Amino acid sequence: MSSSIPYDPDEFDNNPFSEPAPLQQDQEAEHSPYAQDEEQPESEQPEVDQPASAQEDQPTQKINAAESLVPERFDKKHDYKIVIKVQAIERVGTLSNKKENPSILFDVSTNLPHFRKKNYKGVKKSYQEFESFFKFLNGANPECFIPSLPLSSTNYGIQNEEDYRKTIFNFQTWFNRITSNPIIIRNEEFVFFIESDHNSYSPIHKSKVPASGLRRKTLKQFQPPYDEVLELAEFRPLIKSIYKTTTNIHTKLEKLSKLRKSMAVSENEMGNQIVELNVLENSHPGMQNMWKKFGKTITILGDLESVIGSLDLATLGDGLESVINDGYTIKEALTNRHLLMRDLVTAQSNTKLKHENARKLRNKRDINPIKVDEAIRSLQEATNYEEELTLKIKRITENMLIEKKEYLEYLDILIKQILKEFVIKRIEYERKKLSILEKVRLDVRLVDENGGLSRLGREKYPLKKSVHTPSQGPEGDSWSGDRKVSHFSEELLKEDQEQDAELPIEEDEQVESEEDVAIDARNAASLLGGSTF
Repeated sequence: MSSSIPYDPDEFDNNPFSEPAPLQQDQEAEHSPYAQDEEQPESEQPEVDQPASAQEDQPTQKINAAESLVPERFDKKHDYKIVIKVQAIERVGTLSNKKENPSILFDVSTNLPHFRKKNYKGVKKSYQEFESFFKFLNGANPECFIPSLPLSSTNYGIQNEEDYRKTIFNFQTWFNRITSNPIIIRNEEFVFFIESDHNSYSPIHKSKVPASGLRRKTLKQFQPPYDEVLELAEFRPLIKSIYKTTTNIHTKLEKLSKLRKSMAVSENEMGNQIVELNVLENSHPGMQNMWKKFGKTITILGDLESVIGSLDLATLGDGLESVINDGYTIKEALTNRHLLMRDLVTAQSNTKLKHENARKLRNKRDINPIKVDEAIRSLQEATNYEEELTLKIKRITENMLIEKKEYLEYLDILIKQILKEFVIKRIEYERKKLSILEKVRLDVRLVDENGGLSRLGREKYPLKKSVHTPSQGPEGDSWSGDRKVSHFSEELLKEDQEQDAELPIEEDEQVESEEDVAIDARNAASLLGGSTF
């Protein structure tokens, strides 16, 4: 038993077992004079320019598609938001618990309808609860780049006040990034996290990733499926490169810090041995005092080197580690999208196979009703699963394109902030080293009665000269002997003003600030040369 209606296996909307449709439309199409024109290839069809209105409607269509895929980001009717303010951090228990599992206290204000109250004060959560919440969000929101969880402690040390301040700042930044995402705040698990008691939270719902364990490692070895979205196709290699580069930099920084600390130990030993040399000087009290002061100075410099080693890890190292964690999270989120795309390809091939089986079953003379029902049911399930995956991937793609721009802007600000803090702290401690060396300068010069300069042929140099001025001042660097002299004079300014007064003034140049009058091309170089830091 065969059907007279031709069946296209690639057409998913066709049901192999549906009732035959009338043949009038097909016959009319065959005798229609426009049938030959429709069958012409695209290259032979004349090109028709799209009207301007159609071109203007394309951005509108994209916005409408985005609104249908990610309605949470375009919901103007309900302005839902959550404001979280971190108040304090508590470290109790053993030393390891203080470092690895602190408790964070924060206040919450929200207008979401799922919460029982609008304001929550003194909410207390442990770091382990934050880890459980982050793990759930990362699996339950495949369309989002979940911000990585801040470190439980910094390299400043848990006893340091700077660690307390920096940890609060990191958690506040994490909450700001989480609450600014309209998809995450609408998750019902957020309510359970806020309203649960201290040390009692565990995810109510279950989150599932596309693949895990050995299967995930195996699938990642294969070439990723074809990606139509060029931005996301190029974004994953970029994130992977950032992740690897920052990981290598962090590893080198840790090695450098260890070497600097070992050098600090050697400097301390050398300083103590230099102090012992004062025993050899019995006749010259100046030399004896010089060996003591010089040895103590070397010891202090060694301690500062050890502090700088820890400081580099606390400023640059902790910042790079947050970039590494964010990069890994985003890289895995993009990998999950590739795995879903691979599942979609499998689902499409499975649907085609179901269609082929249905076609073969239909062509048989004796049709078993039970097998027919089973084939229809399996075909419908495969089609529904394919449509579900297609819609899910479209939603993931649309939201990732939005969050990609947000993350790159955040990364730019974060890198600048990390480098600024690192440079400021390094300059601060390098100046401390310089001030310590300046303190021993006078003791070294007083060893000679002529101030340490008699061997240079300066017999008329004063016998003693105490230098208490710092090296960096308005007069220049006293170590190098260079003097920064400002050649700016008021006479030059008056001459310039007289010349400007003689020239005609246009209407656009009548309004000038005081800085524009004081700084001109003639004395700009002298002004810059006289500035100090």
